[in-house]
Amino acid sequence: MIHYIKFELKNTMGYSIAMIVGGLLPLVLAIGGYHSTHSDAVNHSLAITLFSTLLPMIPLGLVILPFTIAFGRDTESGVTTRLSLFGYTIIKQLIAKFVSVVILVIAVTLVYLIVLLNVLPLPKISTLTIVNIFVGVLLLTVALYLIAFTIAQIFKGFSMIQGVAMVVYFGIAILTGSIGGFQLTGGIENVADFIPFKVFRENLANHWASLTFSQGNEFTQLLIFLIFTIVLFVIANYFRIRSKR
Repeated sequence: MIHYIKFELKNTMGYSIAMIVGGLLPLVLAIGGYHSTHSDAVNHSLAITLFSTLLPMIPLGLVILPFTIAFGRDTESGVTTRLSLFGYTIIKQLIAKFVSVVILVIAVTLVYLIVLLNVLPLPKISTLTIVNIFVGVLLLTVALYLIAFTIAQIFKGFSMIQGVAMVVYFGIAILTGSIGGFQLTGGIENVADFIPFKVFRENLANHWASLTFSQGNEFTQLLIFLIFTIVLFVIANYFRIRSKR
């Protein structure tokens, strides 16, 4: 399984443009978006806001783009089918791909945290907030991974999968306020609130130096979103398996 994980990790990292969008862009935007003022309190607040706002873009960019597109490319070229013939089943591929994605996201998140703590005037962060960062990112990664795998299973053709992945990426980015400052209302706002980026960001910003664990409804929304993606994944794979019979 270790060899499979190494293979999947190299395969995912091979899509350079998506790696830049997911791995490098959040860091660049956070550093480039900061402007110092004469007030330490304002500087701290702006730094925390930038850190919290762009953090969810790491799992979003690394999971939805490079993984989905790489898997779609392998599916169209017959790589996944050939691997299955040699005992590397879809289930094993699912597990290996997931582990490789988690390693990638955690590594980039760690770099993001270390760099911004040293570059931006962020106040001292509590250990519990660091735990919250990685637990929240991990739950988002699992949910987004299930969405990505569903896209790669439902849609056919590399161009189609790549197009859908781009639409999902930019759709979530716009809805959650990661890109642009659109004013959302009505049903669209409800959809945006269902994606747990907002509550994750607010909890980080409000409890940056907290010594007590005050997650509010953050994990509730993260788990609800995760359950939704699990249901979506199960339904998609049911119809995929049924269509092959």
